[in-house]
Amino acid sequence: MLLTHLKGDLWTTLEHPTRGVEVTRNGWGSPAALAAAPTDEVPGIWLCNDTHGGFPAVVQRTFAQYATADVITYAGRDVGVHCANDHADYVFLAGVGPDDPTTSRTAQTQSAFENLEKILATAGFGFKDVVRTWLYMDKILEWYDDFNRVRDAFFESRGIFGGFVPASTGIGSANITGSAIITGAIAMRPKAPGSATRAMLDSPLQCSALDYRSSFSRAAEIVTPDGRLVFVSGTASIAYGGETAHVGDPEKQIALTMDVVDGILKTRDMGFHNTTRAIAYIKRPEYRAHWQAWLDAHRLPRDFAQEVVADVCRDDLLFELELDAFQHH
Repeated sequence: MLLTHLKGDLWTTLEHPTRGVEVTRNGWGSPAALAAAPTDEVPGIWLCNDTHGGFPAVVQRTFAQYATADVITYAGRDVGVHCANDHADYVFLAGVGPDDPTTSRTAQTQSAFENLEKILATAGFGFKDVVRTWLYMDKILEWYDDFNRVRDAFFESRGIFGGFVPASTGIGSANITGSAIITGAIAMRPKAPGSATRAMLDSPLQCSALDYRSSFSRAAEIVTPDGRLVFVSGTASIAYGGETAHVGDPEKQIALTMDVVDGILKTRDMGFHNTTRAIAYIKRPEYRAHWQAWLDAHRLPRDFAQEVVADVCRDDLLFELELDAFQHH
């Protein structure tokens, strides 16, 4: 399976012709901008800040090529797509939140993970089949430790730590449902033994996130006869021992982040030219100039990644990047 995407401002991207089976949409903008967007045509995660830092409203549309697809509905909403090709079955979930957004943040987190599991079960999948998650938390800096305790307990109870720990992004952002957390996920099951495989990938420049009890892998890879697809988790300026590097220096944080991502890609004989989708999470709008300067210095296009103003999981982390890359055999 090859994933493609479209990026750009909200309306131009929504009007662009499709490139296969559209499976999810991720949008960011002010509540007013998103209020006018069609947010129920395809399962999606719609994130909003009061001003979005002055950045334009944007959307990424993700497509699966060469596959059949069935929409997954849960509690009266379209929340995912079940895709299949000759090699594997996939589930793409987006916009999965808690049952009751008025309960505590920890209760909402538990409910969101349980709902991911219930929805996967409707397609014959389990949480152990998940290879990638997205976890967007409103006011993340106020309760990230509480979130981690809930995720750790859920993963422990499902035996995740003894097997495949998904790649992941955890970012601070409100969403249009008003819940404390909104999630997305990708799960994969091979059609036959060996027809598709998956692996957790290490980062040459960082220790495992599991070493400091953050429950995600640095990256994950799916390999099929079509090629290799790598999901690089949300990556920031974290030194090998797990501490924040270059505190207060957005330019150096961006440079280290990109060195880390490049290092992961090189372990798979890939580079930035293999990128199929990327998001740059920028803590403050004024740091965008440093990001654009890095792109110019490395001869990458200025629209290399979707740019979003958002908090990272630590207040002293100023930049984060997530990326997908693909290489044909």
